[in-house]
Amino acid sequence: MTDVLIDCFAGFLTGGLALSAAWGFFWLAISLVGLSRGTCGRRIVFMSLVGGCVPLALALALVWWMGGLERMTSVFAMGLMGMPTVLAGLWLRRMPDGQWAGTHLAAGVRHLMENLLGMHQGCGDCHDGHDHPSQYS
Repeated sequence: MTDVLIDCFAGFLTGGLALSAAWGFFWLAISLVGLSRGTCGRRIVFMSLVGGCVPLALALALVWWMGGLERMTSVFAMGLMGMPTVLAGLWLRRMPDGQWAGTHLAAGVRHLMENLLGMHQGCGDCHDGHDHPSQYS
């Protein structure tokens, strides 16, 4: 019984670390585009890289500690799906204004992407297609 709980908890933790690594690498891609456009600094790129690599290294260390991929059981796989399930449940939660929490998260991500990528204001987010200043120029 103890092995089942350990496998399930290790899967849950690994799933959370994998999601965190994916989130860090998502922001790494956004920040690299921002760096190439000159709207984002090297520190943001570095922090995004750290935000992706540290959880990935921890997840790999946990899988190695568990005995490698050949020791992974169906209980581990069920635990692995635990964190995405929790996040999906939180995504569908209603906020005090009546909107889904996921809508607020998507709006926040969109706002951060606009800041990092230096999208133009007042012209429908034309990116770098026009010769007029962005909000950061």
